Amino acid sequence: MRKKQICLIAALLMACSTAMGQVYSGEQKFDGEHKHEVSGYLQGGQNVVIGGFGGPAAFYKHHFTQRWDLEGGLYLPFGHNRYGMYARGSYRLPIRNQNLYFMGKMMYNRYQQANSNEYAYNLSVKWEHRYVDILLGITLVDYSLLGSHYFEKPAVTAGLGVNIRPRENRWNLGLFIRNYDDFYYDNWNINWGIRYYCTIKNRLRNFGELNIRPAGSLSQLATKYEASIKTGLIYTW
Repeated sequence: MRKKQICLIAALLMACSTAMGQVYSGEQKFDGEHKHEVSGYLQGGQNVVIGGFGGPAAFYKHHFTQRWDLEGGLYLPFGHNRYGMYARGSYRLPIRNQNLYFMGKMMYNRYQQANSNEYAYNLSVKWEHRYVDILLGITLVDYSLLGSHYFEKPAVTAGLGVNIRPRENRWNLGLFIRNYDDFYYDNWNINWGIRYYCTIKNRLRNFGELNIRPAGSLSQLATKYEASIKTGLIYTW
C-alpha cells in the first residue's frame, strides 16, 4: 500500500512538473500549444517638430518551437507620409525562472516628403527575470537620400524595465527607460515611461505605454521633445 502511495505521489509530481514546463508567461508568451500571435496598438502623441501624430501598428509572430520565433511589424501613422516595417527573429534560452533572448532585427522606414529611406540593423541580447528585464545590443543605421547612402556609426542599444509584480500575474505595471521603440533607434537620446498589461481572457491581453522623450543628449532635465500614449491588444491561437 505504501509503495502504491509513493508511486502515485511521484506520478502526480511528474505531471505537475510537465504541465509547468509547458506554460511560459514571459516576453515570448508561448504556452506550448498556440503558435500564432497577432497584436496591434493605436498610438497618439505630440512632438515639438511635427505637432500631433498618431496611427496604428500591427504585428504577427509565429512560434516555430518553444525556443524559436519570427515576428513582423507594420506602422502606418496618419498624415505624415511615413510608414515603417520590420522583421525580427528570436531565440530563447531558459535558465530556471529567467530567460535570455538572442535577437536579430531588420527595419525599414520610408519618409515620403523627404524622399528618403532608412534601414536599421540590430543585434541584441535580452535578459528577462520575473521582475526585471535588461536589453543590450548594437544598431547600424543606413539612410538613402538623393541616390546616396549615409551610414551612421554603430550605436549601443540599451533598455531597462522593472515590474511591480511577477510576469506570470494576470495584470502588471512597470517602468522603463531605453533608447529605442518599435520603429526607431536613437543614439544617446533616451525615452522613459510607464507600461502595463492586463489579461482579459486566457488568450487575449490588453497592454499599453506612456512614453516621454526629452530633448538633449542623456538629459532628463531638458525641454520635453515628445510624449505619446499607445494601447492595444494581443491575441494568440
